[in-house]
Amino acid sequence: MTVKDGWISFDLGRFRPHEFAFATYSGSPHDRLPTLPLGHPGGLHEWMRALVPLGELAAGEYGMDTVTDGAPVSGHEAALPAEFVAFMADPVLRDSVPTCTSCYWAADLRVAPSPVRAGALLVRFLNDQQGCLYWYLHLLPDGGHEVLCGGEAYDLQQVPREVAVEDLVRVADGFDRFIARFWIENLAWYEVAGQKRSDAELSAPVWEYVRQYAGADGSVTG
Repeated sequence: MTVKDGWISFDLGRFRPHEFAFATYSGSPHDRLPTLPLGHPGGLHEWMRALVPLGELAAGEYGMDTVTDGAPVSGHEAALPAEFVAFMADPVLRDSVPTCTSCYWAADLRVAPSPVRAGALLVRFLNDQQGCLYWYLHLLPDGGHEVLCGGEAYDLQQVPREVAVEDLVRVADGFDRFIARFWIENLAWYEVAGQKRSDAELSAPVWEYVRQYAGADGSVTG
């Protein structure tokens, strides 16, 4: 039984408004998402490291929330992905991820059997402050992993398979790709919606990302 692919996130102001007014999160198909700099020298971790100082500039008078309370990853009962372990073991990266919805790292990385794949495990690693959404490492039997997002706490209650299939969305085929997109989108929100910067005032990484929502003439398209 498979889950649907997509991306669950907040709006990006004029570049990606919500389909419904007053929504906190909404979905986007993968084929409409901007590309990430997968070929960046040093990989996505080094690309994200260069985003750290931009967070201070985008904080504004009310400051910027960052994802807090990272869980220890050494000695975990599950075989956690190497890219996740490396990220969480790096305090510069782990403690600098911006969040415009006050998300926070899961404190204990609880494990639950996957309701959508036999032999797989779910490890909750990120929470929305209001409990609207949770993000999971989906550890696959072949040793691979992907990132799923849903509104159910699978480590706290048993969820019927048919409910899980409707709830869960595959948001990335690996942790690095997930957290890189999560980072740049939150930074973009602070610059675009929070500070209301013009296109010319956006930081280079944010503009490189959001301009992919614009037409060739610079006008924003749906």
